[in-house]
Parts: sequence; C-alpha cells; structure tokens
Amino acid sequence: MIEEFFKDKKKIGIFVLLLIVIISAGIIYCTSGYKELKKNDNESIFIEDETSAEKNYSNENNENDKGSESDKNKISSDYIKSNNINREEKTITVEIKGEVKKPDVYVLKENSIVKDLIEKAGGLTENADINSINRAKQLQNHELIYICNKNEESSIYVGENAVQSSTNTQVNAKVNINSATIEELKTLKGIGDSKANSIIEYREKSGAFKSIEDIKNVDGIGEKVFEKIKDSLTV
Repeated sequence: MIEEFFKDKKKIGIFVLLLIVIISAGIIYCTSGYKELKKNDNESIFIEDETSAEKNYSNENNENDKGSESDKNKISSDYIKSNNINREEKTITVEIKGEVKKPDVYVLKENSIVKDLIEKAGGLTENADINSINRAKQLQNHELIYICNKNEESSIYVGENAVQSSTNTQVNAKVNINSATIEELKTLKGIGDSKANSIIEYREKSGAFKSIEDIKNVDGIGEKVFEKIKDSLTV
C-alpha cells in the first residue's frame, strides 16, 4: 500500500510539475505576444503619422507653389499695367487756330507732327495757305499753331524765323525758342552752335520756356546776350 501511495504521489508530482510548466509557458507566450502586438500597433501608428505628415507637407508645398505662381502673375500684371500707364502718359497738349475746320486745344501723342494736329482738327479750310505750313514739323508741348488765310497780307511760317508777304519779300521775325531748330537759333545775334545746342539741351531737360526771360537760365546766355536778342524772341 505504501509503495502504491508513493508511486501515485510521484505521478501526481509529475503531473503538477507538467501543469506548472504548461501554465508558465502559456503565460510567457501571452506576455511576449502582447508586447509584439503592441509594438506592431505602435509601428503602424508611427507609419500612419509619418504618411499623414508627408501628405500635409506636400499639400503645403502645393499651396505655396500656387501662391508663388499667383504672386508672380500679379507682379507681371502690375508691371504690364504700369508700363501701359507710362505709355499712356506720354502725350502733349497743343492748340491750333486759324484756317482749320475745328480750331481747339488737342491732346496728341508725344512726337506728333503738325500734320497729325491738322487731321485732329478736321483738316484745313479752303482758304488755308498750305504753302506756309511745314506739316512735317514736330510739335512741342503747350505749343500754339496758327494756320494763315491765303488772302492775308502775310503768311506766318509757324515756328520758323520768317514772314512771307504777298510780294514774297523776306523780313526777320521772332524766333520761338520752344520750337526753333539750331539753324533758326543761330540767326539770333550772338548765338552760335554752342549756345544754340545749349538752348535745345536745356529745353529737352527742363521743358518748354515759360517766358523769354527763362532763356537766361541757359549756360552761356547772360544779361548782355539777352538784351541783344530779347526783341527777336517769343514763346
């Protein structure tokens, strides 16, 4: 009996030991599996966060590119508008009187000529003295152009230094210092190539002379020279 008891006891011990081993193995397996699962979950979350961040970065770059392109287009558009405004501002204001159909003050493009002004004024009348008109002459800002009647005693060459009478005799006339050429300026007493060039350079830089006295602001033209030529000047 005692021997059988001990034999059974050994069997029970072996069984208990095996049971403990199995339980321990199960616990270890479950624990390691949970850790692996948690690790995989963390990696999955990290990958998702990284993918989301990349998408956000890509979207931000696309928006920045669109914004940059929009800014470039806006700058380009502003530049074009600015250039158009600058081109539109380059105009001159001139008046035409005498034998034209619509005498008035007109705004023309810079570098326009007398022919352009006549066309703007509706053309010449039947009585206009076309022989006295230099239609190729370039207009100056704030200039007055007068078209003479062919029946008048004298026909004025606008902007030039001569008056042509009905008998075709030539006499000295006043020189318009706002439109005179170098050759016309040289007809004045004491004015040579150097002073004539200085007058034209001053006129181009500072604009039209407001009065004949303003010519004294030109280098080389003092009070003495002005006294000699003042009676031959006009603006």
